[in-house]
Amino acid sequence: MNTPIYIPMSVAADNVALPMSVAVNTASFKLSAAVAVVSSVYPEYHGATEVTPNNETQTLLTADEIVHSNIIINPIPSNYGLIGWDGSALTVS
Repeated sequence: MNTPIYIPMSVAADNVALPMSVAVNTASFKLSAAVAVVSSVYPEYHGATEVTPNNETQTLLTADEIVHSNIIINPIPSNYGLIGWDGSALTVS
């Protein structure tokens, strides 16, 4: 006896009619249809998706990966200041 193999998937319907019939007093029926299987060759990204700006470059390593959530860039915290020096004056902004 063949053991069924269950594969998780989602199904999208289009406007194609599939003729089917179900016999009375039985639980089995046959159905055949052409199925297109779409797969991705890219791995899923599981790294950080939320960053806060700072004085260094930050890179989210998402190249060639599928990101399933939004990437959030937080605002600069209100208690952060930028200190500048032009050679004669110190500025804080």
